[in-house]
Amino acid sequence: MLFIVLFHFTNAQTVIFSENIGTPAGTTAINANIFQNGSPITFSGTADIRISTPSDTYPGASGNGCVFFGGTTPAKTFIIEGINTSNYSNIILSFGHQKGTNAGNKELTVAVSSDGTNWIPLSYTRPTGAGTSIWTLITPAGTIPSTNNLRIKFENPISNIGFRIDDVKLTGNTLSIKENNIAGLKIYPNPLTGGILFISTDSNSEKNITVFDILGKQLIHTIVTESVNVSNLKAGIYIIKITEEGKTATRKLVIK
Repeated sequence: MLFIVLFHFTNAQTVIFSENIGTPAGTTAINANIFQNGSPITFSGTADIRISTPSDTYPGASGNGCVFFGGTTPAKTFIIEGINTSNYSNIILSFGHQKGTNAGNKELTVAVSSDGTNWIPLSYTRPTGAGTSIWTLITPAGTIPSTNNLRIKFENPISNIGFRIDDVKLTGNTLSIKENNIAGLKIYPNPLTGGILFISTDSNSEKNITVFDILGKQLIHTIVTESVNVSNLKAGIYIIKITEEGKTATRKLVIK
C-alpha cells in the first residue's frame, strides 16, 4: 500500500525536560538529594540544595528546594546529564535565578555540551541596583545542541556572590514525520561516521535524494543509484528524503 509522505517541522515549543529540584527537608548535598527526575538523568557538582530563599517572584516558580552556589573557594558547580534532545530543534533553556547582592549580574555561568568535554557557553544579563536581589526567570542566548546526552553546567567562580537556581526547563520544536514504505529500503550506516551513505532497495533503481537539516533547510539534492556523499555535513541530525519510481520515504540520519 502506498502512503502519502508528509514531513514537517512543528513550530510549537514542547517541554523536553523540567526539573524543580525536589523538596528537601533542609540543606542537602547534590548526590543525596531526591530530584524530580531520575535515571537516565544524573545530577552532580559541588553546590548544594537548600530550602532557604525559595523561588517565588516569576511565573511558575515551584518554591521548595533550590540549588545554592556560594561564592567562595572552590568554585561551585551543578551539572545535569543524560537529557535526550535528539528529536528537537530550536532548543531553549530557562531557569529561575536569584542573586545574593544587588550588584550581582552574570557571574553564575551556564554552558551546554554533547560530550562532557567541549562546552558551549550561553549568555545572559540581569538588572543590577537597588531591589534587584530577587528571583527572576532567565532565558540565556546561545546554541543548544540536539544530542542523545545533553549536559548542562552551572558554575559560580570565586565571585563572593551567592546565587540560587530553580525550575530548570528545556523546550524545543519536535520533528514530526509520516512516511510510506519503499520496498526493501535500507539506509546505512546510520549513525554514519564516514562520508558515504548507502541506500538500497528491492528495485535498486535511480533515486532522487534530498537532505534537510533539523530546521528544514535543504542541504543536498542529487540523483543516485546506491550511495550519496554527505562528507560536507557536520555532526548532527538530518532528514533524508528518498524518491524512487514515484514512491517517497523519509528517514532520520545521524552523523557522528
